[in-house]
Amino acid sequence: MLRPRLLRSTLLVCSLIGLSLTTSALAQNKPNEKTDEPKSEKKPGSAEDAEAAALQAVAEALDLMNSGKADEALSTLTARFEQCGACEASTRGLVLSTLGILYGNGKADLARAEAIFVVALREDPALELDREFANKDVGKAFAEAQREVKKTPNGPGKGSTRLPPTRAQRESAREGAAQLASGNWSDCMGTLIGAMGDSEFAEGKLALARCEEAGSLLLEAIRDATRAEEMARQEANPTLEAQAKELLEKLSDETPRIVVVVPASIDGAEIKIDGEKFSRDEATKGIPRNPGKATVEVVGKKAGYPFTFKTQETVERGEKITVDVSQASGSQNSAVQQCLANAKTADEVALCLETGGKGRGLTFRGALEVSSYNDTLHVDALSPAVKLGFENPAQGWLIGGSAMVDVVSAASPDIVATASRRFDQARFAGTLGGDVKVDVVRLGAKTAVSYENDYTGRSFGVVLAADVFDKRVTPSVAYTLGYDTLGIAGDSTFESDIFIHTVDVGASAVLSTTTVMVGAGTFAAESGDQSKPYRHVPFFTSDVAPDVPRGATPAAVAAARLPVAAKDRLPDSRLRGAAAVGIRQRFDESTLRVDERFYLDDWGLLASTTEARYLHDLTDSTRLGPHARFHIQSGVDFWQRAYVASAAGFPLTLPEYRTGDREMGPLFNLALGGSFRQKVSDAFALGLNIDGLYSQFLDHIYVFDRWGLFTASTLELVLE
Repeated sequence: MLRPRLLRSTLLVCSLIGLSLTTSALAQNKPNEKTDEPKSEKKPGSAEDAEAAALQAVAEALDLMNSGKADEALSTLTARFEQCGACEASTRGLVLSTLGILYGNGKADLARAEAIFVVALREDPALELDREFANKDVGKAFAEAQREVKKTPNGPGKGSTRLPPTRAQRESAREGAAQLASGNWSDCMGTLIGAMGDSEFAEGKLALARCEEAGSLLLEAIRDATRAEEMARQEANPTLEAQAKELLEKLSDETPRIVVVVPASIDGAEIKIDGEKFSRDEATKGIPRNPGKATVEVVGKKAGYPFTFKTQETVERGEKITVDVSQASGSQNSAVQQCLANAKTADEVALCLETGGKGRGLTFRGALEVSSYNDTLHVDALSPAVKLGFENPAQGWLIGGSAMVDVVSAASPDIVATASRRFDQARFAGTLGGDVKVDVVRLGAKTAVSYENDYTGRSFGVVLAADVFDKRVTPSVAYTLGYDTLGIAGDSTFESDIFIHTVDVGASAVLSTTTVMVGAGTFAAESGDQSKPYRHVPFFTSDVAPDVPRGATPAAVAAARLPVAAKDRLPDSRLRGAAAVGIRQRFDESTLRVDERFYLDDWGLLASTTEARYLHDLTDSTRLGPHARFHIQSGVDFWQRAYVASAAGFPLTLPEYRTGDREMGPLFNLALGGSFRQKVSDAFALGLNIDGLYSQFLDHIYVFDRWGLFTASTLELVLE
């Protein structure tokens, strides 16, 4: 049964329809005052018909909403709105406000409701919300829309035939633009594709086209820019429409074309470029392609004999190359010829020959980072590092590497207790890797090496990743083989080889326009003796050991211990496993990242690490935010605060496995800090990260807790 207000609205609509029909009938029978001839009949589909149908649809939609059929109501009224382009502004405002109520009240989508209310108020500034059907939250959304319209009364949307995007969608478009400004066109595409998962909008399509242009996906950019221009026209947004048109003109000029000239003497010619078939007419006019490599094939018959031609060309932005099939050897390289034709100096000629006609398109990325660590256990470390990378988006490959030096100075309590002097040590480490994209699959490889005077680490790994489900999901799998050698400084006779096999699996998924989830799992199998050759473990009698307190000083330990000390002894194999899950949530002007990681191994160590980072965009070029991390773990199965040596016989019986490594005992640590990033120009950016650290050792001698400070300063460089 209709509620009173709905009944009145329905009667009003029916009255309007009846009045319109009556007026129309009278007008058909009333003589014309000037000509005394009857007026012509009203044409079907006129503005009056659209008005009446729209008003009737409003009442029907509200009735459907009250019946719990919000989806059907939205579908019906949205279609009616798209046909109401010639309706009066007040009618369009009423239809739009009703759609806002349907989204807010029927679907609980207040962001969508607010965006629609903004357009409704631009159509009819005097519009009032029907409180009979709007709940309190919808009323707040309407009030927020009124405030927005006061700021920009002449904004886009008036006269549109397409519903506007939500605020979250617009924010995602701005986030994608920010990612593109930082040179990350791939993430930009992922953000925008996710933003348009439920509904497309002009600003998002235009931003996606710009991301695709930056990634040299010009054909895809043309498709999306064309759609953006059409949608901007439907959204009554002339500014976006003009921007889309301007981008299309630019893309038209920059899109490469391949002209294939096939002699008339070749019968039944079948022309393919990268496996796609084209007609002779299309090939003669020039076939648009994305920058990069293209394989041109022509098969047919010449003088009754089979004819085959195949060549691989490389085209760049703005180029138009010609492939002359009459050179039937198929070995010609038109891209090189085109490059040579355009070369103006000897250096440019050499570049054409060395690059196979590419000549440009390379992007360089570099970063210089200096980090430091200091704590109350007298450990000080300084680590300068440099990272370099080269990428060619058009050809789908990248290669990069890093080099780092760790300078460590330490004199921790357990070292002092065993009469070892403070030591200073340097470690050198480097990485090199790259990957290549083949269709939706990316293949990569990476190698790393590190060296210090008593330890050498080596590793080599491969990775396979793919973009599936319209790039909403990106799974990956990787394998790494590590081969390390443990030694003793100054003793060339001692070596212990350690082998590490690691398998990593992961995936990221776009859940909504503002949310991305990531997950990862790691399994590692280690073999080899990893015992610390310098570390000696104190032993106690069974009656003394229970009384050795946490954090016992070196002097107290020396007074209570037995005169025997033995080196660390660890099992010769170890199986490790870890699983992690994270969420990335984008808000209006900020991003929240939360990660949780669980770890276990067959030595009995269990651990949990929780980390959160909040990044706030002060401006388009300035970002800062806090960071927090909490880690807690149990000890390994053979961990003891005070190891007991049995005196049942001689020599003393010692535990098979023992260690004084603090990181293998139960502990927790907390890190609190923040980060800052300032983009100085299109090429340069500066970063700073500072974390205060606190660790408490829950069942250890020599030390009770530790305070530390970590800092990292970064300079980033991008040159295209």
